[in-house]
Amino acid sequence: MESTNFSRGDLKKQRAPQAIKRKALVKIVAVLVVVVGVLGLAAWGVIYSISRQKNLPGELYPSIGQEHIALQANPPKPYTSNPPSSGGHFAYPANWGVYDYEVNDKIFMHNLEHGGIWIAYRPTVPVQIVRDLKVIAVIDLKGSKIVMAPRSANDADVAVVAWSRVFKFNLSGDGISSEEKENIIKFYRAYKDRGPELVPDNMPGIDPKSAQ
Repeated sequence: MESTNFSRGDLKKQRAPQAIKRKALVKIVAVLVVVVGVLGLAAWGVIYSISRQKNLPGELYPSIGQEHIALQANPPKPYTSNPPSSGGHFAYPANWGVYDYEVNDKIFMHNLEHGGIWIAYRPTVPVQIVRDLKVIAVIDLKGSKIVMAPRSANDADVAVVAWSRVFKFNLSGDGISSEEKENIIKFYRAYKDRGPELVPDNMPGIDPKSAQ
């Protein structure tokens, strides 16, 4: 009668392949858990971002480029928004600040490229509107990466512009309402520094009068 006794070494040899398979299975499961978790977080992030943007003022206009062109040159592609929010523009941005005269769109567009916010208003709006907008730009938002000026070509009383984004509205009174102010600030905080090029807030530009 043959002996059926196994040594500990034999048992280890028999169990080794099973142990290897178990370890491999554990690794696979762990990897799958991580992948599913990452995909879940990514999906949640996309859903959250879309949901958040739905509650933000303004409209998206997909970028049509960012070529540098002369002030009097036609852009390579027609602008898709009013004011323009992407496309061909001047090679230099304006110094950040509030202007009391009209500035060529192509200059301010370079400010948008740097992640700035542009506040444009019709020259015919009441003086109080201009004062209210200045308070928002200079006091509430500290003047950080903001340019502001009158603009005859506006098709709304006030337009607030970021790269590929425009929020515009017609006035509901002789001054900026609390809701209008809140929406301007929301837009600014959501889209400041969202341009194709991120530059420091204090990076200087040009005096627009020197170019136009």
